[in-house]
Amino acid sequence: MYKVLIVDDEPSIREGMTTLIEWEDYGFEVCGTAANGREALAKADELEPDLMLVDIRMPGINGLELIERIREKGGDCHFLILSGYSDFDYAKKAIGFRVDGYLLKPVDEKELCESLARIRDRLIEEKEHKRQQESEVAWRGEQLIASVVTGTAGDSLSEELWGPISQRLELDWTSFRVALIEADLSEDEESAGVGLLKSKWSRELDREQSFVFATEPYVGILLRADEQGEAQWHQELAKLLKDEKVPLFISVGGKVNSFLDVRLSYEQAMEGMRQRFVLGMGVIVQTDEAGENKQAIEPGELDSYADQLFLAMDIGNKDSAFRTVEAIAERMAEARLDEETVKSSMAQMASVAFNKLAAANPKTFTSAHSFAPIISDMIRQRSLQSLITHLNQAIEGTVRYSAEHSPETIIKQVEDFIRRHSSENLKLETIADLFNYNSSYLGKLFKTHTGEYFNTYLDKVRIEKAKELLAQGLKVHQAAERVGYASVDYFHTKFKKYEGVSPSAFKGRPS
Repeated sequence: MYKVLIVDDEPSIREGMTTLIEWEDYGFEVCGTAANGREALAKADELEPDLMLVDIRMPGINGLELIERIREKGGDCHFLILSGYSDFDYAKKAIGFRVDGYLLKPVDEKELCESLARIRDRLIEEKEHKRQQESEVAWRGEQLIASVVTGTAGDSLSEELWGPISQRLELDWTSFRVALIEADLSEDEESAGVGLLKSKWSRELDREQSFVFATEPYVGILLRADEQGEAQWHQELAKLLKDEKVPLFISVGGKVNSFLDVRLSYEQAMEGMRQRFVLGMGVIVQTDEAGENKQAIEPGELDSYADQLFLAMDIGNKDSAFRTVEAIAERMAEARLDEETVKSSMAQMASVAFNKLAAANPKTFTSAHSFAPIISDMIRQRSLQSLITHLNQAIEGTVRYSAEHSPETIIKQVEDFIRRHSSENLKLETIADLFNYNSSYLGKLFKTHTGEYFNTYLDKVRIEKAKELLAQGLKVHQAAERVGYASVDYFHTKFKKYEGVSPSAFKGRPS
């Protein structure tokens, strides 16, 4: 609603004008009334009306003098003059003061309503024009700030030029910092999302302490860094970090005492951005407080970690492997390494460890099992923590695969299968087919790990079961049939071979 102030020395006129019109229908509300020009001046300063209905003939300061004084103050209020005199001289003077209408008393309601509708439309146009102007000024100011901060403006700006510009942009501060903010947006959100965040923060952040500008893929904030500003920007940025729905990483450059040097703070903030990968989101880095980086990781140190990782996986100790990954990740975070260095170092370490594991276990990790996807996916991770998670998942899968596909595991599974199915017509070829192995290769593996040929092992399992059955009182032919021998004579031969006595003699022994 636009505000209206009614000024007339007659109480009945003031009351009548207040109640005569349905002001809200025309987008107005009566914010107050005044009985004379002096009172109207005071209320105009207090209420800042958009429209004043002013009687020309008032004691003291008359209507035209009132309008003149308000215009001298630079006010952009609109005026409708009310007068009981159809005096052309008044009308001419009123036109000189850019009034919006001249209404004779008694006021015609229809004429007043038409005037209100016309003034409302003009106010709407003025508001939109002002908004566009402010938007244009803000855009140009943002472009200027961004170009100087990032260095694209070159050396074209001098202190003499910056003085009036800083006053117009309300940036006449004595010292500055640059903050850069990265939001954890998806690829689809990035282009629009950065712009939306910039617009939002431009509205919400304290304009006396900050100036928001775009410098994709980041949002930049010029911070006031004098004593008053230093006390507040920490709180402002911490609040952003806490309240924003998307995770943020904020890097703040060092303090400079001239806007012409602000690029130095920007470059420091950019350097701080290189730590985002190792530190993760939800962090504010202040580069002039970060301290010296620790010594970078040497190739020999990387090899040591690779050996530890290989040995842990080789013995199937995934927890030890996880600790190795955490240790090198912590080392990289301490050194504040950039994203490219972290990824290449971690990929190198993992590649060495996996290759050694494959070389040490060629029967388990055949050419069909490739570690290449694990390494390539490491490069796609967006943070050190996600890289750790990815690598640990790969380690866990590798250790599990090794356990499930190692020769020892396969032979144990074959042994268990034989024990459970020893009474059946088992053949090495059948079992090899079940376990997806070549029968000759499986036979060699079986002999290597058990010390027995397949058929010998099967006979011994059957004889052991037969001994249990004979001890339970079963007859020789019943035991032979139960353990898988179709011929009693063959059973008798095998039994005597392995036990040194016949089945009957074994059965006749005292228990």
